[in-house]
Amino acid sequence: MAELNNEVIDINPDEQSQSSGVGKKIGCGCGCGCLLIIIAIIVFFVVMYKMVTGYVTEFEEKGYQRIDCQVCTVDEDVTVDHDVVYMGQVVKINGTIDGNVAALCQQLTINGTINGDLDIMGQQVTITETGVVTGSIRAEAVQQLTNNGTVGGTITGEIQFQTGDSK
Repeated sequence: MAELNNEVIDINPDEQSQSSGVGKKIGCGCGCGCLLIIIAIIVFFVVMYKMVTGYVTEFEEKGYQRIDCQVCTVDEDVTVDHDVVYMGQVVKINGTIDGNVAALCQQLTINGTINGDLDIMGQQVTITETGVVTGSIRAEAVQQLTNNGTVGGTITGEIQFQTGDSK
């Protein structure tokens, strides 16, 4: 039989061996993976920002007046006499716009009249029964378009879900 050794060994914690596998990093370690994820997120937001500002800048270069707001409303008794590009959360057109309209928003509601074309990048577009667009509608990345009003031209572009009259 083997003999037992009852010898006590005093180990100073500062002199402990670091040969344990616990806590070891493999390859580049977690720091590199986390850094790559952070860089990917930053790149995504930069690309999205450039896409959004590029959309608005394109219309500004064509002479459209830019309007930034959280909630943009053209009141019922108001007439806008120029091309306009809206950038905001909610855009409500209750009055008349004599010109082309571009909008980058989450929700666009047309109760009034647009005497021109409509370019839209947004989530939800609603043309109510009283809404009129005399020109065409060009959609870019629109999730839902509801047309219960009148559109004089064609409706084209990227629309995920469309209800109402397609023209």
